Amino acid sequence: MRVLKLIFVKDWKYKLIALTVSIALWGVVNFGTRTTITVSRYVEVRNGSHGLQYSVRPDRVEITVYVVERLILSRFIAEVKAYVDVSKLKGPGSYRVKVRTETLLPWFIHPASVEPPAVLVEVNRR
Repeated sequence: MRVLKLIFVKDWKYKLIALTVSIALWGVVNFGTRTTITVSRYVEVRNGSHGLQYSVRPDRVEITVYVVERLILSRFIAEVKAYVDVSKLKGPGSYRVKVRTETLLPWFIHPASVEPPAVLVEVNRR
């Protein structure tokens, strides 16, 4: 027991630093290579009012994402989403709204750009 305590407790700060550096190097080797892919997604409408109806044109956008190569065929690619926040649109009319993106793992799947960057949102009463 005394030998194990001596092995693990003696110079514990240096051992913790060595463990942290080794985990960081492992992460860089396994997840360091990124590639770019383009995915097409429908634009979701979020934060809409109940008495209003929203239509988006165009309804699909192309999202360019940087992806860790090991996750290209992963289900996380399917979780890349495009949406417009319509909470600030107060009444009927046509508005140009910026398209926003989100992913489940922003460190591994990072949206780089959206084409088109803004869409036309038509607001009508129900």
